[in-house]
Amino acid sequence: MWLLAEFSLPAMAIGVIVALIAGGLAALAGQPAGWAVITGLALGLPISLLGAGYTSLVALKKVPVGVFSPAAGYWLVGFPLAMLVHEIVTAWLFTGRPGLPQGPLWQFLAYNALLSMGFAIGFLWAHEWLGRHWWPRIRDHNPYAYHCVEQYKGLATVMEERKAATARDRKEKKLERAIKAREAQTTKRRS
Repeated sequence: MWLLAEFSLPAMAIGVIVALIAGGLAALAGQPAGWAVITGLALGLPISLLGAGYTSLVALKKVPVGVFSPAAGYWLVGFPLAMLVHEIVTAWLFTGRPGLPQGPLWQFLAYNALLSMGFAIGFLWAHEWLGRHWWPRIRDHNPYAYHCVEQYKGLATVMEERKAATARDRKEKKLERAIKAREAQTTKRRS
């Protein structure tokens, strides 16, 4: 369990970043400092836990590394739930009783499901960026990190091979065009 938690640190860090952003925005909006902290924690903690859940799926090889569609599907459900938890917790702490968002619940969930696509892109980018710096450091003793780093190495090799093949194809096509152009000039000179 400790190895899985260690592997999940980049995703949990994203929850901390979300908490800081939400709390900062609340403070900028003029909320008292205590309310801003509560707002940040009420959103950052669910995002952190859900992010750790996503990373656990990656670690257990249920979700491939670096692929958007599984992340989008995960956050399509996870992000609205995190926002709902945020709404309930903040209402509970500020009013003394838990409360649902105003208006129909399905509209709240649908709206946040739409926002989840943007969040999934940002989450995946940040997760990969943070993980790229963290996982190689722990791969010697963490099998989840080792597997993930090896997958990235394989992806990098494939990308380099594609890049080299594309460069070869361009060079061959350029050479073919040059040969055809010379043949055309030679044909014109003869006629």
